[in-house]
Amino acid sequence: MSITAEDPITPATTTSEAPPPEPSTSTGVRRARRTPLAAAPRRTKVTVRRVGVGSVLKFSLIFYLCVMLVMWLALLIIFLVLQAGGVIETLSERLGELAGRQEGTKGYEPVAIDGVTVFTVLFFLGLGWTVVMSGINMFIAVIYNLISDMVGGVDITLAEHRR
Repeated sequence: MSITAEDPITPATTTSEAPPPEPSTSTGVRRARRTPLAAAPRRTKVTVRRVGVGSVLKFSLIFYLCVMLVMWLALLIIFLVLQAGGVIETLSERLGELAGRQEGTKGYEPVAIDGVTVFTVLFFLGLGWTVVMSGINMFIAVIYNLISDMVGGVDITLAEHRR
């Protein structure tokens, strides 16, 4: 017998027999009766025919926004550590040498690396990336719905493991 997605999963039916008496010890105290292990987990087969495009959009926006914030904060921490170590200043001087802007006889003028500007631009690029990736996920959901109308969807078997 197979259970479909329309049939609810119900607990296994029991027979009307009375349970066997529990064994007692010599002291008269009853021991707990062990329950037999379930023969097999209950299984049901479900077919995913449609994916909600609106729910995919909401989930994708939140997911990619969280990913963007984590990456942005990680880059910010790395930048602050490099700035405290003097690496950003050295990089600024080396980029000034590559750019070739001389300050008279003193050498080359260092390129200004403004962290606020860099991370403002990175934040807005991350927001754009979030919107683009969410749009791609919505497109994939629409394509899945169209293909699922032709083929019938994806079959998934769900199993309940009893303890």
